[in-house]
Amino acid sequence: MNCFCYRTLSSHFLRHVMYKILLLTDFSAASQHAIAYTQALFDDTAADFCLLYVCPIEPDMEYAGATLLAERWQMAEKSLKQLRAEITGPSSPAYHTYRTMAVMGSPAGIVNQLLVKEHYDLVVLGATGSGWSELLGSVATDLVRDAKTNVLVIPASAPIRPMKTIVLATDYRSVNDAQSLRLLNDLASRKDADLTVLTIENPEKPETRTSALGRQYILDAFQEVQTDTYTIYDDSVLRGIRTYLKMHTVDMLVMLPHHKSLFDIIRHRSVSRTMAFQPTVPFLALYDAPLRDQPSKFDKIPFATYL
Repeated sequence: MNCFCYRTLSSHFLRHVMYKILLLTDFSAASQHAIAYTQALFDDTAADFCLLYVCPIEPDMEYAGATLLAERWQMAEKSLKQLRAEITGPSSPAYHTYRTMAVMGSPAGIVNQLLVKEHYDLVVLGATGSGWSELLGSVATDLVRDAKTNVLVIPASAPIRPMKTIVLATDYRSVNDAQSLRLLNDLASRKDADLTVLTIENPEKPETRTSALGRQYILDAFQEVQTDTYTIYDDSVLRGIRTYLKMHTVDMLVMLPHHKSLFDIIRHRSVSRTMAFQPTVPFLALYDAPLRDQPSKFDKIPFATYL
């Protein structure tokens, strides 16, 4: 009885915290599933959803003239209105609001432009799992790399069910500000989910071992969440994470991606962007703003930037 009252009061309080969420859509089944998944994820708290369709400017459109552009624009606006009508209805919570937006350009570029003008707590897009689609795959990795906010990539195969297990993959040294964990902390609290903090250590490299101080800094951010730690010993971080996902039921994988150089991206050193490109479970990339006016103290730590 006490547990029920606590959850009720918690949900009532959280409804006064309005999340602003940008939902990318290309009207595909994958993007519609991502929208439904996100609605369920925030069904117990207030949210302002913005449905965004980015109409790509294709080479043939430059020769087709204004008539074809106008026709595509009208079709996009009509499809957005229809989509909004489909995902809202009598059962839609009163603390959920919806608006639509159609813009021409590249999806990742448009999102970054919008984030400069307006703050969004979360950007959401769907993924087929193949990694080859206009909005799926490369756009997800672009957003994980560049977007100055949290990004959620949802596979089309992800079931919509109560969230019970969340995994935060971290080296314990890659967090600039514990406030970056706020969304994850709120999500785990609202869903009463268990949080596992996963780290991968290379047994042949002592510098990859986590310190007690770094571990405690992360765990202190989740004092009201049932939290456990798990370590896998492997010389490949990507393989270690994938091994864990195969061995356990995971409802969401979370990382704090580092802002890597183009050289690192070419060499495929970003585990987070690899996971975003072909996610097997919902993948949440938390935005961790870089420290201002000073170089990151993590820059000289080997193996500390694998995310």
